[in-house]
Amino acid sequence: MFKKIVPILLIIIYLTGFLISFPYIFDNLFGAEKMDSIRNIFEYGIMFCSFLVFNALLFKNKYTSVIAVILCLLLSINFLISVSCFLIYHSGFNVGMAISILESNPDEAMSMSYMFILPGILFFVFLGMVMYSVDYLKKNIVKVDAKFIIIALLWLVLPFGYHLKHTYISNKGGGRMIKNVYYHLSDFNTALNIQRDINAIKKNVPVFNIKKIQPGIENVILIIGESERKQNMSLYGYNKKTTPYTDEQAGNMMIFDHAISPAGITNLSVPLMLSSIHPDEFRYRYDKLSYNIINMANQSGYNSFWLSTQASARGITAIASMSKNKKWVNGYDEVIVPELQKVIQKKEDKFVVLHIMGSHPNPCNRLPSNWNSGDLNCYDSSIKYTDYVFKNIFSTLKNTNSVVIYASDHGLKIQGDKLLHVDSKESTQVPFFVWFGDKVPANYRITGHETKQTQTTYIYPLIMKYMGLETPLHYKNEGNKYLNLEMKSMDYNTLPE
Repeated sequence: MFKKIVPILLIIIYLTGFLISFPYIFDNLFGAEKMDSIRNIFEYGIMFCSFLVFNALLFKNKYTSVIAVILCLLLSINFLISVSCFLIYHSGFNVGMAISILESNPDEAMSMSYMFILPGILFFVFLGMVMYSVDYLKKNIVKVDAKFIIIALLWLVLPFGYHLKHTYISNKGGGRMIKNVYYHLSDFNTALNIQRDINAIKKNVPVFNIKKIQPGIENVILIIGESERKQNMSLYGYNKKTTPYTDEQAGNMMIFDHAISPAGITNLSVPLMLSSIHPDEFRYRYDKLSYNIINMANQSGYNSFWLSTQASARGITAIASMSKNKKWVNGYDEVIVPELQKVIQKKEDKFVVLHIMGSHPNPCNRLPSNWNSGDLNCYDSSIKYTDYVFKNIFSTLKNTNSVVIYASDHGLKIQGDKLLHVDSKESTQVPFFVWFGDKVPANYRITGHETKQTQTTYIYPLIMKYMGLETPLHYKNEGNKYLNLEMKSMDYNTLPE
């Protein structure tokens, strides 16, 4: 009896993984479109049953059984993605997450591995159940005859039928989702296409229509932070002293009190911050990423530098690769300070991007072993460590004609003890400020507080200003459009809290 229950239980678990990845299908079960949801569940159930029969037939031959093992392993990885998103991020999977996976590196993966212990256990449980079910079907039910061969081919044939239907008839009930037993495949396919388009920007060097109206600041420094919430900074009123040095410098800064990020993950927000592309265009006009601040600096007489403690990521690295000088440095964020000191010694106009690890999950891994966290948790302590790095950077630049612009790529939503990358207002509230060296001309030195809501895409015209260039009358995204994890542009005010 138990042997017969396992395949049935497996089908239920598979469909559960499907529903938590596409929660709107589950939600519609209780609404006006419940028949569409029931049809989706039925169709995916049929394809999964066909998949099991297909692999049971492959298992009847020792050579083709290797193919079956690979197919089952891939399906289990598909399931792993579903349960990981649900347990860690409390959301379904999407294109934005697919980009993050494709652009991750071994160090980043290891730093977040502790979050995947439970999903990993469920992965092996699911894989074991799949292999057991396939073996059970091979021995007890499936035969090599026309009926089972037809059933076995359904999971391969049906996706083509769905594709034709969605393309030439209607996509109702499926939307952009191309139905396949590997239901995350379409998101990865979209992510790969996006990466190819973004990499193409390296081949397109634009000519900017720029006008120099006054001498620029000698050293224009942009620091791109990582996963730093302004809610956890004493500079913005947090009740713990997490930014003691930056607090002391507040009188020498322009502080944006209500800054928001244009997207919830690094791979989307940083390209939007560094280029003139609008969130409405991001999905379809990636070539416009070539109109970025690095190319602008290169054509404005500035020598460009990209210094990073973050590993390369294709979309961001495509922009970074346009710098005349670039270096990725291993170590904690403080190792970037000596690199900056070398650059500042050069007597020329310089534009320098410092891309730091900041509070990237897991924040405990962003702290040197000798760092004294006091009574702060890892996340707050990582913010205080970033403040310590700022202290060294500001000390380096104090007696120079330098301006430092700092903004975090995005914030995080805190849920229990988890730090989440999700589409919410909480996770878009970021620090954004400008600090001035002692020798910055008075016409550039504007300090105080900007109280209106400002998206960090304002960095683009701000850097133009500090380079002495004529800036546009309006910056590209005064309407504060937001690019969500589904790669759709939306009104920021409609984001959930």
